[in-house]
Amino acid sequence: MTIASNTQQALPHLQSKKQAAKFYGVTERTIDRWLLDGVLPADAKIVIGGSVRFRTDVLLAHIAVGDTPKDRGDA
Repeated sequence: MTIASNTQQALPHLQSKKQAAKFYGVTERTIDRWLLDGVLPADAKIVIGGSVRFRTDVLLAHIAVGDTPKDRGDA
């Protein structure tokens, strides 16, 4: 098993915006901005009964690519 798969097993399948922000080490406002700017993949966000959640597997894949402004030094 790889470290990534161990990490993924320890995390919930879905995260709140607050959890996603903590996951990236940014504020919830930054998560909102990244969604609007298309920085985060559109399929990361889902709405369940009016509640916004983020798919952990998509966030992990996004981090693995290293394509956030924070990774590029823009944040």
